[in-house]
Amino acid sequence: MFLNMLLASRLSYRLGGRKGAGVAGHRGFTLVELLVVIAIIGILIALLLPAVQAAREAARRSQCSNNLKQIGLAALNYESAHHVFPPGTSSHGNPGDWTWGFGWGAIILRYTEQQSVYDQLDTTGEKCLSAYPHTGLIYNGHNEHNGRVLAGLPLPLIFCPSSPLSQFSLKNSGVPGPEGVASPTYTAITGAIDHQSAVNKDSHTYEHGAIGIQSRGGVMLPREGAAFRDISDGSTNTILVGEQSDWCITSNGQKANCRSDYGHSFAMGCVPTDARDDRWFNTTTVRYPINHRDWGSTGVGNQYYACNRPILSAHPGGAQVVLADGSVRFLNEDLELKTFYNLCNRDDGQTIEEF
Repeated sequence: MFLNMLLASRLSYRLGGRKGAGVAGHRGFTLVELLVVIAIIGILIALLLPAVQAAREAARRSQCSNNLKQIGLAALNYESAHHVFPPGTSSHGNPGDWTWGFGWGAIILRYTEQQSVYDQLDTTGEKCLSAYPHTGLIYNGHNEHNGRVLAGLPLPLIFCPSSPLSQFSLKNSGVPGPEGVASPTYTAITGAIDHQSAVNKDSHTYEHGAIGIQSRGGVMLPREGAAFRDISDGSTNTILVGEQSDWCITSNGQKANCRSDYGHSFAMGCVPTDARDDRWFNTTTVRYPINHRDWGSTGVGNQYYACNRPILSAHPGGAQVVLADGSVRFLNEDLELKTFYNLCNRDDGQTIEEF
């Protein structure tokens, strides 16, 4: 408004000057006036920028929600074909073998319009270079064939556009050059720590042992998925997958990547039995509140071995999840922890408060 008035005033001055003094009396803006105009434009930009940024974040959050919607739809299509939900992390090989299968992200590829990619993968381990027929262990010396198939493949479905994290974390996938394999910003939830199936492994010290508390109270579990009949709490009250799209923070204020693939990519799964190696890649057991970022917490900062990495989001105020009925919800970070646990367990019989 002020800018328009100033321009109108100068135009009036120009016209008046021409009437009284002719063309020779014409003059432009003074330096002070130009500075005032520039300052006003700067103020307007400063006022508009937060609105533009908010609009962009709203669009990114909407895309993230759509990603989860598509993941939920893929899980339901898998359930329709197999009568159980997909496992959160799967194994390959014989019991007792050290053979790593696929994570849920690779398992649902064929249900997310990525059938052509899935068809290129070695699903039997016959192309693996190591003694064991790994399928999901895809870096140097193991199943490099699958590493080459997946290298550089962006797979936007498994990556939240709001996330500041690297889309490609696994760099040593047997492929020359800078290509990597995608890490997801979403994780399957195997349950919460208060479920009757939970096993406390906080004090584990043996090599390759999971650290934290592991639960099988959810839907997308290690080596198996639950059926609808197993979700006695209701599919509208049980979470399948949640976000891990932001940083954890160390004690000295440094950022730490606390996704549940541990830098092994979305393809990494688990082994046939926990007796051999009880780590469940690309899954988490919920222990901490939404947007918990403390890297020093038990089951969070133990590199490669933590099994309680939190559900956290780059979106302000909470995180998004997809439920077993395929719907997507935004959970506020102040959600009561007990309610969060109840949402992660499929059959605890607990009453769900409004969320």
